[in-house]
Amino acid sequence: MSNPDPAPSPVSQTTSSPLPWILLGLVLMLVSGAVGYLSFAPEVEPPPMEIRDDDFLMEGRSVFLTRCVPCHGTSGKGNGPLSASFGGEQIGDLTDGKWKHGDKPADVLRVIRVGVPGSRMAAWGPLLDEAQIRAVAGYCYALSRQPVPESLRKAEPL
Repeated sequence: MSNPDPAPSPVSQTTSSPLPWILLGLVLMLVSGAVGYLSFAPEVEPPPMEIRDDDFLMEGRSVFLTRCVPCHGTSGKGNGPLSASFGGEQIGDLTDGKWKHGDKPADVLRVIRVGVPGSRMAAWGPLLDEAQIRAVAGYCYALSRQPVPESLRKAEPL
């Protein structure tokens, strides 16, 4: 006598995995993020002729463009894309040479390293190495059309 085929088990029913849908969602988020960035990223002008041959200032410009532009803007005027969303005091204009937290190299380095308590100026010391901090400080002087202090170019403590 032959055994009849057993009834299909409920466990053997096919269910679709959510993994493909999750992966598709992640891919769509990445694509939309890239499109949004490319659509809204500030246009960056070529570096000024005065700094193109200066590796120190070009490094500072690179750091500035990746870290400082959201608040200070590409030209350093304090008009970055996030500056309008911050209520209160205006973001510092680095081009006017009138820096309220000091214009000596040690002052500029301190502001970049530890930020300004009670303001929106973040501390970049935990994220940047000393050479990057010095280079971006030098670039801030260049933005304000001030001479770049030679002490910033040296790896000596100020």
